[in-house]
Amino acid sequence: MLFVDFQTNKHLPENINDAYQYPRISIITPSYNQGNFIEETIRSVIQQGYPNLEYIIIDGGSTDNTVEIIKQYEQWITYWVSEPDNGQTHAINKGLAKATGEIIAYLNSDDYYLPGTLFKVAEHFRQFPDTDLLHGRCRYVNEEGEKIGEQFGNIKTLEEILDLWGVWWRKRQFVQPEVFWTRKITEKVGFFKEELNYVMDYDYWCRIIQANGIVGKIDAELTCFRFTSTQKSNYSIQVAEELLDVVQPLLWDNSVKISLIKRLLLQGNWLYQAIFLKEVESSVIQKHCTAIRWFKLFQVMLKYPQLFFAHTFYLRIRQIFLVKS
Repeated sequence: MLFVDFQTNKHLPENINDAYQYPRISIITPSYNQGNFIEETIRSVIQQGYPNLEYIIIDGGSTDNTVEIIKQYEQWITYWVSEPDNGQTHAINKGLAKATGEIIAYLNSDDYYLPGTLFKVAEHFRQFPDTDLLHGRCRYVNEEGEKIGEQFGNIKTLEEILDLWGVWWRKRQFVQPEVFWTRKITEKVGFFKEELNYVMDYDYWCRIIQANGIVGKIDAELTCFRFTSTQKSNYSIQVAEELLDVVQPLLWDNSVKISLIKRLLLQGNWLYQAIFLKEVESSVIQKHCTAIRWFKLFQVMLKYPQLFFAHTFYLRIRQIFLVKS
């Protein structure tokens, strides 16, 4: 597919053979009832001017004006469909099954690329062909597109990405629209897990790194992540629960290559958040007296000694004893 400059209506590049000097990049946009934003998303992709672009839109049967907007740009879209699906992850996988690019990404229908992004991505992969997952800076914007912050991830290893407490939740995480990956790594790790509703991207990045994927980064703003009142990431409790569900089997699987001390530390953090705090909450709700509450918590500590590797657990116990003394 060739780029069209909407102002001059000219195709770029003029020589079609020049297009294939660039690696093919496949961009997938899953969409459902985002008519307020999807036009900006679409234009941000096709106005990149990238000459070897494959753009795929998978719409879940929108009932607003989404389809009408897509049709306005369909001559520059490689493939699109609007039909009921099983949600965002299913839509991404439908697009992934259609994608033929050497480089792949998905861009949600309320986010958008900044000018020059795809050329920067292609140039990085040209210079560093061993890269499997690439990210840049991500600009945070509000519903009106005004900048309200930015994020630049700092993760390269499996130990780092599994550390929700010291890395992911400490503003070192990847933000989904800034991430690009290769077809060769997809052939290793497969499709996104459709049983995940909130953190299918996190799970996918974990699987890439677990498969010895090499992480690269570009120190430049590539994309805009738009904060809206209806996006799934607003459900912070559900997001956290699903993240804990994803990391739990990895932390207890001895075949997963992380050091023993890091494994114990992360297990302790997981147990503190997923088990200990819930036991405390349950005891408070049931209005247990102090003696019963301590007895139950002591049972939890005996059952899960890894708790003592969690810094937050240690601080909580220390604070309790200092207060008592």
